[in-house]
Amino acid sequence: MDDSGPIQGAQVRYQGTPRFVLSNAEGRFHLPPNSDPQRITASKEGFFIEGAMSDLSPLTLKLKRLPAKDSEDYTWVDPTPNPARHQNCGNCHKEILEEWSASSHARSANNRRFLNLYDGTDWQGRPHVGWSLRDEHPDGIGVCNACHAPTAPFDADLGNLTGVSAHGVHCDFCHKIANASTERIGVTHGRYGLELLRPNQGQIFFGSLDDVDRGEDSYAALYHESRYCASCHEGVVFGVPVYTTYSEWLASPARQEGKQCQTCHMAPTGTMSNIAPGMGGIERDPQAMGNHRFFDRSQAEMLRRCLHVSAEAATEADSVKVNVRIQADQVGHRVPTGFVDRNLLLIVEAFGVNESAMPIDGPRLSGLAAPSWKGKAGKIYAKRLTDFDGKGPVPFWRARPDVEDNRLSPGQPDSSEWRFSSDTIRLRLRVIYRQFWPETVKTKGWPVDDLAVVDQEISIRH
Repeated sequence: MDDSGPIQGAQVRYQGTPRFVLSNAEGRFHLPPNSDPQRITASKEGFFIEGAMSDLSPLTLKLKRLPAKDSEDYTWVDPTPNPARHQNCGNCHKEILEEWSASSHARSANNRRFLNLYDGTDWQGRPHVGWSLRDEHPDGIGVCNACHAPTAPFDADLGNLTGVSAHGVHCDFCHKIANASTERIGVTHGRYGLELLRPNQGQIFFGSLDDVDRGEDSYAALYHESRYCASCHEGVVFGVPVYTTYSEWLASPARQEGKQCQTCHMAPTGTMSNIAPGMGGIERDPQAMGNHRFFDRSQAEMLRRCLHVSAEAATEADSVKVNVRIQADQVGHRVPTGFVDRNLLLIVEAFGVNESAMPIDGPRLSGLAAPSWKGKAGKIYAKRLTDFDGKGPVPFWRARPDVEDNRLSPGQPDSSEWRFSSDTIRLRLRVIYRQFWPETVKTKGWPVDDLAVVDQEISIRH
């Protein structure tokens, strides 16, 4: 019940167990009895979670309503451990903090490549090198901040953040999200597409567990839903579809199967069983504990798991015909997804007895792949941004709205055919994932971090 009387539809369970029951119109519930007293918890959206020991008689769980208004004067909680500040997230949630610290969310405001594109510096910090959103399009600063530094002021310079906002997408921000509308997805970005609820006194933490009854926690089903992610992972900026991951998920087989973003990106690691060991946390089923790296193991493993490449070779009178098929499966969006410059490179190489590359007939890689790959057999899977004169690659703030897009769609294979010299004896197939175009990497002086997702050889029988 609450101050007004009985609560219907509250989820009631023995704390830490999978089964729950719902309270009826009179607020009553029935759980199978246990011989030993256990803690019973009750939750309903819009209320703080409440709990009590099962041997109380009478057993009454009185839920307190959440505040009606968000407090803009709220001071954000720092994620890093600090004994002098008892609410800092890392004081209790050490394992989760370690996972989050290894994630892109933790580096969203201070990622070196991101800042180079933002302020026009290069890898060594030299100014006025290559693309710079801040210098070329300063009215875009607030759009960057909305997702990359959501607790910083709208017009803050991302190169000079201090305090909690410098931690980017941090624990306290994520757990203050009370609702996420999808009405203006893509045109209202980051924190401005999210409904926050911050207290003017005390504390509130929203989450996916409905039995954490510290007195400051509230369950929200939103934390199991893709729309929670949409405001930062769908964005039309200056008329250009820069981020389209949420709309890709909407059109995916994964959505039809009932899979959400969290299904893959917060999949349990199976190693964590207590979110706050020694600090009031209880033992739980490890399969109920989502990871906070946002990759179940690593980005490389997820890419290798979802991409499948095969080739069929047929020896003809004067050539070897090769059909290569590449397909993305078990993925909830197109591949690659995320930032608009990400791309996949399929490279097909043929070798004869003397190991020299054979002449080819079929699709060839353009200079966009990199000078060293130009002219080789292969394909690029990417969004291609060009300016109004047709030149590219260009950053999204210089691009025209029409984007060429041939990225892989889940479950839809892409096949290409090449012909090689008749004395070809083996093929090498490679798929390389790149976060940025080589021209940008070279200009900014970034280390090359191309990721070989597939690298396999096929022998040709004559």
